[in-house]
Amino acid sequence: MNQSKKHQPMLHLLQGSIETLFALPIWFVALFYTSTDAFTALWLLTVPFIYMAGASWIGKLKNNRRIYRMLLGILLGVLHAGVIYAVLMAFQADLPGAAAILPVLLGAFTAVRGMGASTKSWQVIFPNNLMFVSIILYMILTIVAHLQEKLQPYFTFLTFCGIVALILMLYIVNERLLSYETQSGGAIQSSTTKVFKRQNRFMLTIVAVLLLIAGLFRQLQSSIESFFHAVMNKILGWMDGSGEPIEEPPSDTQPPPSGLPPAEAHDPPAWLERLELVAKYIGIALLIIGVAVLLFFIGRKLYRLLSKMLGRIWERAADSKEGAVGYTDEVESLVDRTKWSVRLGKSNRKKEARWEELSTAGERIRYLYRRYVAAAVGRGYDYKPHYTVRETTSDIGAWSSKSFSQADADKLASLYDEVRYGGQEPKEELVQSLKKKLDEQRK
Repeated sequence: MNQSKKHQPMLHLLQGSIETLFALPIWFVALFYTSTDAFTALWLLTVPFIYMAGASWIGKLKNNRRIYRMLLGILLGVLHAGVIYAVLMAFQADLPGAAAILPVLLGAFTAVRGMGASTKSWQVIFPNNLMFVSIILYMILTIVAHLQEKLQPYFTFLTFCGIVALILMLYIVNERLLSYETQSGGAIQSSTTKVFKRQNRFMLTIVAVLLLIAGLFRQLQSSIESFFHAVMNKILGWMDGSGEPIEEPPSDTQPPPSGLPPAEAHDPPAWLERLELVAKYIGIALLIIGVAVLLFFIGRKLYRLLSKMLGRIWERAADSKEGAVGYTDEVESLVDRTKWSVRLGKSNRKKEARWEELSTAGERIRYLYRRYVAAAVGRGYDYKPHYTVRETTSDIGAWSSKSFSQADADKLASLYDEVRYGGQEPKEELVQSLKKKLDEQRK
């Protein structure tokens, strides 16, 4: 417990950072039009600590009424803004004016959120629909930043934060759903779901990487183009003989007087421009091929791991199905992954033979035992797979009076053991007698 309390502040700091990221579209717009760039940057970087402070100090309040939480939040907001003011004054940076009251109120709100995270479940105060709304706001803000000149310098920053927020939302929502689906599972279920959770997170990581590449593709393309432009400039400088990139002379520079006509500026040859264009497309193609190859190897590895996981799930499902009907005979392995199409489509397992199709007395005894236990299960009997045949028949007899007599049940169990484990064949008269009594029980 001491270790848990020791790590609580860091957990609240992480939660505050995540909430800050998802609240960034609103807070950025509010601070952009009311504060300076330096104040906005410092405030956004340090506001998670206000969240952590609110979560840590709420336990020291003797009276946990709402008014006291609000006063504590305002106090933390004022302290936070005051420290940022002091730092900016020390570095002689630009300071916001009276509009600094807005960061104080936002800081107080953040501190109150941290108090809620300490007293309630984080999933309650930070539900999934808030993250979804934040992603929509990110989309709107990036479009506005692309169109509005004042916000254009922040377009890449907002795009990157939006992609990170989307990836975090996928991870958090996925983890919450997995926890909800598996929290009531027993030991067998938990051992199976551990593998499933690990593979699920791995697939989600691949999706996150693809989203990151897709979101920043324009920036990657610009970087590749800038790189090849620099290479072409070097080549032109080397061909010119100076070894330096060619720079155009300023427009107001007057050529020196001479009797010769002024020399015309040499444009790059057409073949060199084509070469630059081809090199740019080759670079982009290589990037796409590299990503495709990486995804191919990751997908192949993922397929193997997923195959093992599905094999285990099929095996456990088959064991549960066999146990539910109250009978487990020769067990067929279901781990063979080459038969998935059969399991997912039409089954090739033969139906159980009818009574008239059974050729030996031993087969009929085993049929009667399966029928006896299945009938009890159909009436509500809770089958116990760890019981022996004799224990099962005795337990069914004690559970329901509408059953065989105990002597008949014991006789059926004894004959079943002789057939199953002794390889003996019972007399046909005994088999027909037991069948007649089971038929009477069904009426």
